[in-house]
Amino acid sequence: MQRHLGTAGFPFLWLVCFLPGLGEVFYLLKRQESIGNIAEGLYLFLSEMYTYFKVAVFWLNKKKILNLLKFLYCDEFRPEEKEHTEILKKSIKLARFITTYYITICVCAVSVAIILPITEDFEILPTNVEYPYFDVYKPPLYVIAYVHHIYYKPATCIIDGAMDTICAVFITFAIGQIDILAYNLRNFDVLAFKKWQRDLKHHKNTSYDCKHYVNYILKKCIVHYNAIIRYVSMIEDAFSLASALQLMLSVMVLCLVGIQILSIENPREHPMQMAWTAVYLSCMLQEVFILCWFGNELILKSTELRQAAFDGPWLKMDYRTMMLIVIFLERCQRPLQVSAGKIFILSLNTYTYLINWSYKAFALMTNMKK
Repeated sequence: MQRHLGTAGFPFLWLVCFLPGLGEVFYLLKRQESIGNIAEGLYLFLSEMYTYFKVAVFWLNKKKILNLLKFLYCDEFRPEEKEHTEILKKSIKLARFITTYYITICVCAVSVAIILPITEDFEILPTNVEYPYFDVYKPPLYVIAYVHHIYYKPATCIIDGAMDTICAVFITFAIGQIDILAYNLRNFDVLAFKKWQRDLKHHKNTSYDCKHYVNYILKKCIVHYNAIIRYVSMIEDAFSLASALQLMLSVMVLCLVGIQILSIENPREHPMQMAWTAVYLSCMLQEVFILCWFGNELILKSTELRQAAFDGPWLKMDYRTMMLIVIFLERCQRPLQVSAGKIFILSLNTYTYLINWSYKAFALMTNMKK
């Protein structure tokens, strides 16, 4: 079975990865007279090569990602109350929305790229490519190349959309668990009473009083928080390299897209080309924003845990219970965060810095062009 999959996968890799990549490299080598051509060819080449790099990293880290999926079913993450289930449902809906939304945006961008040659009298292809021994811009090779682009561009787009959102989806589930923990901390006395009543109903631990169950719930909160910390560290371990490269390449790609927009001569005569570049720029901005926004939400939610613990009815409890809360408050002093390659912290501050760096690079290259 695996041999058949490997045999079938090689033609797919050749058509989707290697053949377009070779064409884009030859295009860059031949069209060095115009900075606009270089910018257009380079940002598409970098984007597609990075997509395939993400697939390779995903394959190399498949065990780590499978462990992440298995960890979601651990006892600490299992919902015990109706409110827990509702919080998890919201996290799942949000994860589905993120994936669907971003893939839809990518498909829209690819659709514009496929339509673009029609508006330009079939003088260009959706992706600029050149090959050493034949001219793909003359019939009948143009038709073959155009059909090939219709095949490989959506495939690359769907792969890219899935790869870009999977890290954000895992972070979303971590945020959901933090919301559950915050609910438990604010209502640990109610949860303890419910647990006590359930055990009495089933004739379990009848010798324990409600104070015992309060300590039991608070200890579970500490164990739950330790599990969340471990889960976040597993996310960072699995996606750190890919996220770091994504953030660094995004600076270069955003800069090149800006140069490409300024290099379009007579924009009014090429509205679809302007639309394609604008849609692509929007996709790149949203790709990085999604990752940084959810990383920022993770930081904020983990910071709010201290306030959630303080809002609970711990001042009414005995000394031992108060000490458990103090221990938890000390444990929450350092917010949870995901780093990209131990270089960037996924946050809105990082997103702002990336946009700033992109603009500075754009301004520098624009001055060099003049």
